[in-house]
Amino acid sequence: MADKNVPTSGSLGFKPKVRAERMYPEISTWEDSDEQKPLGFAGYKAGMTRVLMIDDTEGATKGQEVAEAVTVLEVPPLRVYGARFYTEDPNSGKQVFTEAWTESPSKALQKAVDVPKEGNMDNFEKARENSERITDVRLLVHTQPGNAGISKSKPENFELGIGGTVEEKLDYAEEMIGKEINFSDVFEEGEFSDAVSVTKGRGTEGPVQRYGIKKLGHKTQKKRRKAGNVGPWHPDKLSWKIPLPGQQGFNNRTEQNKRILSHGEDGQEVQKEGGFTNYGELKSEYILIKGSVPGATKRLIRLRTALRKDENPGQPEITHIER
Repeated sequence: MADKNVPTSGSLGFKPKVRAERMYPEISTWEDSDEQKPLGFAGYKAGMTRVLMIDDTEGATKGQEVAEAVTVLEVPPLRVYGARFYTEDPNSGKQVFTEAWTESPSKALQKAVDVPKEGNMDNFEKARENSERITDVRLLVHTQPGNAGISKSKPENFELGIGGTVEEKLDYAEEMIGKEINFSDVFEEGEFSDAVSVTKGRGTEGPVQRYGIKKLGHKTQKKRRKAGNVGPWHPDKLSWKIPLPGQQGFNNRTEQNKRILSHGEDGQEVQKEGGFTNYGELKSEYILIKGSVPGATKRLIRLRTALRKDENPGQPEITHIER
């Protein structure tokens, strides 16, 4: 008799739950783009508000004024301090070939990463000599929180993907070393993006709160807020599908196709009286994203050019911003 095969049930996207290694995430997958530009940006989550806009989506309210909840991100420019070159090994996968750093790193960057003050721009020549081995080039950038409304001085540093061929990426990376990247260099109003961040951490929680399982009846066992049957005695190994207590929140999460409704240079246009709760006042450029994004206030939200929806439905028409 043939063995019974049961398809896997449940979503594997959130199990096993893994605590993030740091306060802001890494992005390993970028859009395969021919356009020579950075493929991502980052901003600090200030809070949420509401806007009135003309609905330009297909539906019963198209052309009418509707209210939409939006997330406000403060997006000061990113500074490029280096480039990282990758090779591809058939056995071990993607490997770092070498790196190149600027000859004049900022003092703020030296608080976050150990960058030689003299730099090593000569590695660009080394990368060009081995261009047939190079498979990818990425920018090394850091944030400038001193230009934002939050009270911190230590910047975040991470990679940004670049569009184009390997030769074009090498030329673009060398040209951008030591320069700043603005939000308008990457995204346009109305465009879709993927929001990647670390969710709120909620500490240790039981299986009822963590997975939403049903509480046991009062005559079932001595405990009610636990999983019922967790498996047989033999083999005495718990399946990964068993809902158990543990870390809740503080996970790396990606929300796809978040629409950028507005981008402005003056934060006073969306400033609330007294500033945003737990954040303060905006001091630099801002963007409005339709809906919510994962993460707590003041947390760095990374934006990536959308992988699954690249068309721009057009510039939104916002008639009022609640302040």
